[in-house]
Amino acid sequence: MKFVAFPAMLALAVISASAPAFAQSHAPAARDQASTARQDTKFLEKANQGSFDEIDLGQLALKKSNNDDVKNFAQKMVHDHTMLIDNMKPFANEAGLQPPSHASAATEALKLKLDALSGESFDKAYIKAMVQDHSKDLAEFRAEAKATGYPAFKTAVEQGEQVVSEHLEMINQIAKKNGVAPAPMPAGK
Repeated sequence: MKFVAFPAMLALAVISASAPAFAQSHAPAARDQASTARQDTKFLEKANQGSFDEIDLGQLALKKSNNDDVKNFAQKMVHDHTMLIDNMKPFANEAGLQPPSHASAATEALKLKLDALSGESFDKAYIKAMVQDHSKDLAEFRAEAKATGYPAFKTAVEQGEQVVSEHLEMINQIAKKNGVAPAPMPAGK
């Protein structure tokens, strides 16, 4: 997942008294509630952008790779990250977030790098990027699942955490098979 600019107006809307239920259903203390709501909204925005980026990179891998494992993983990225965006959509709507419409700058740069590669070089670079990204993503999902005070959102984040954990395990196996260093699994819950 990549950081996306967090509009100041959205931050004010989230902590205002007229904020949606998503922003108001947090911890009982007002200052904790506002802080948690901002953190949840920032995570949600980042997770949605990250899923959009994974879909974009997966589509590139489906076009460029000749490795069946890589193509299967890429197809799973397109499917599962579309599902993650759909699962987070009600919370994004409540928080007033618009879905991403384009890849992040970091993903665009990675796509340029990957697009210049072919064959095994492409596969290894894609695998390495997916190992790094999913390792970081899993740690972020786990941290958010612990931090949020909104029970319904916590459930959605925990479901997302399970999906990302499965992705990391899968890409680590593909990495080992293709001579790319796997990532250690982040510390448990």
